Amino acid sequence: MTQMIAENLFRLDGQRAVLLGSRRRGTGVVKFPAERPELFDGTVDIEPIELSTEGTLFTFTTQQFAPPLPYKGKRTPEEFRPYIVGYIELSEGVLVETLIVGAEADALTIGQPMVSTTTIFEQADGESFVTYAFTPCAGRSEKSA
Repeated sequence: MTQMIAENLFRLDGQRAVLLGSRRRGTGVVKFPAERPELFDGTVDIEPIELSTEGTLFTFTTQQFAPPLPYKGKRTPEEFRPYIVGYIELSEGVLVETLIVGAEADALTIGQPMVSTTTIFEQADGESFVTYAFTPCAGRSEKSA
């Protein structure tokens, strides 16, 4: 079985990835990835939360060439595959940087409804990891949302 790309980043719920965030009880500020209370003088003001699995496309771009190191994916021109990366705005008021899968860039529009999913990230050394991603909501468009 392929392992998760990181612990305590998200959990699986069928095909959806449920992102694990945190909220400051005193201010309501939501963070992703989650803040770790042990790094903040032992405060109990931070509570773990699960973030929405649906949001809207805030912005996106395509990565047409292999990123510089420490990128661990396939980097040779024969193996590298361009991908889409973007920000999804969730109802909790947080922007999540994410891979966008299941769509071509010319079919995406800012404000488009998106839903969480998972994808496999394969490193150059052949090791694979499950990571979260977002994809357009099936059967919905910006105008029908």
